[in-house]
Amino acid sequence: MEHPLPPGIFVEFDDWTEEDFDREIKRLQQRIKELEAKKVTREEDDDIMDDPDVREMVENGEHTCHMFDAPCQACEDDED
Repeated sequence: MEHPLPPGIFVEFDDWTEEDFDREIKRLQQRIKELEAKKVTREEDDDIMDDPDVREMVENGEHTCHMFDAPCQACEDDED
């Protein structure tokens, strides 16, 4: 019977020892911690200039104040 998962996801466990399972579990637990740390960092980073679309708008001198409740670089440039 062929498994329904894409290639590379399915793992044969027939010849794994208990130590192999323990190592794999520890590796996966560590990977989960790494991914959760990245997620928290990404959520805390609210710098709008990290958004490529917004960065391009600012570089083009377009107003972004209609998207956010704050003056934008274009507003400041217009005042000068």
